[in-house]
Amino acid sequence: MLKDGVVLSVICLILAGGIFLWWTQTSARTYGAPADPQFQQPEPAPKPAPVVVKTVVKPKPIPAPVEQPAVIPAPPVVAEAAPVVKRDPRPFPAVDQIPTGVHEDSITTKYGDPALSAVTSTGGHMVETFVYARQQGRSATVIRLEDGKVSSAYTQSEPVLPPGLSAPRRWHNY
Repeated sequence: MLKDGVVLSVICLILAGGIFLWWTQTSARTYGAPADPQFQQPEPAPKPAPVVVKTVVKPKPIPAPVEQPAVIPAPPVVAEAAPVVKRDPRPFPAVDQIPTGVHEDSITTKYGDPALSAVTSTGGHMVETFVYARQQGRSATVIRLEDGKVSSAYTQSEPVLPPGLSAPRRWHNY
């Protein structure tokens, strides 16, 4: 109980000190009767009539025309397009070229970015799947990486059908 009373009295002293400082810093005229006597304001003097000034506009002489030589525009400059540098296409990864345990960076450096990639987590391991495709997706190599290293790879090919054969896609694999 004694501890609560001491805390309460300290808070009251701080509050009283704050009010006293605030009261001494403010102007006495704000809270008391005005100390300055009231004076009557003199009436404003009437406004003088506006002065109208008439101006005479003199016509300016027209200057003589100045003849300048005709400006011939320069022919447009045609910039030649920079030659397009064609890079050799990156090799397509074959299953026998992808050893198990190789780091992910060496795969992407050699074969480029995959056409499709997916990342998931299984049993505390990060599993990535890279799919490299060619021939509009008819041939694909799938590389599976666990924790950034190759764990398996396989190639999937779809048989090429003769042109003009119309059959449902599901029949093409038989």
